[in-house]
Amino acid sequence: MSQAQINDEFSEMISIELENDELVRLVTSNADVASQYVIFQNSDDEYFAINVAKVEELVEYKTLKITQTTDHSGPMMGTAKIREYFVNIICFDTWLNIERKKDTDYELSILCNYAGVRLALIVKSVYGVINIEPSEMYDDSDKDKKISYLCEIVVNSKKILCKVFDSDQFLADVIPNKFAKEIQKSDEITNNDIDIITKEILIAEDSILIQNAIKKLMNKMELSYQVFNNAKELLDALSNKNIDKIGLIITDLEMPVMGGLELLDICSKHDYFNKIPIIVNTNMANASIIHTAEKLGAKTVIKKLDLLTLREVILEYAQR
Repeated sequence: MSQAQINDEFSEMISIELENDELVRLVTSNADVASQYVIFQNSDDEYFAINVAKVEELVEYKTLKITQTTDHSGPMMGTAKIREYFVNIICFDTWLNIERKKDTDYELSILCNYAGVRLALIVKSVYGVINIEPSEMYDDSDKDKKISYLCEIVVNSKKILCKVFDSDQFLADVIPNKFAKEIQKSDEITNNDIDIITKEILIAEDSILIQNAIKKLMNKMELSYQVFNNAKELLDALSNKNIDKIGLIITDLEMPVMGGLELLDICSKHDYFNKIPIIVNTNMANASIIHTAEKLGAKTVIKKLDLLTLREVILEYAQR
């Protein structure tokens, strides 16, 4: 079956379910690849993408019973109970600085799980699920901090630009207090009682926000490190380094050009590179992704912004 046929069937399924006022479910809990994206539209009919591994299900917007927030100035609309969880409801348009439309203009909420934080994005519609390889992504973060990269997709036989939004920036914007508290945890760190790590740590991370958080941690731990915007840059640099002086690799999974799973796969097959321990730092760690990463040689998989845990795994796995 072609990708176009899959998209058509997916869209038809959504339409049929919505007519019956039933829950629209997107079965993604066992997504085992990092290149599958849910494609959706905002009220201006722009196309956006969110990684399948971050999506739990789709729910009709009109079925949600939302307790409205008293602050109507931001994207946070309120809270609703979806299944057994109380979930923050976010208007995606408002986060994009687009005026919020009438409730009837929004069809679906995308229930997401970012590193254990559940949020529901209110969107106009969902198109389908498309495979987008890291090599097909163009880094556009220097123009818009809310957009990580652009890609080209085919919708109804037409080529359309699609934006993969920066989920890390999204989290920082919609739940700033929680984000700030995690960043501040690095202030608690001391090096009085640990073995000194003299070898260099290489980090692949495309989000400037997360890069800065990790740099703060590295500096507090007094470590030698280098940060790269994707796994390809890290791999190219690694080829020109003395492997014996590299103590650890920390990699995200979802990045343009080359992602973390591809990096793991290459290193696992390379007798020279596979001596370096690798840990995965990601917000898309469902059970299948974790299994895939560990099968490819990752020592462990941890959630982004859990800086204290990141410190612990660095101390555990970094070669001295």
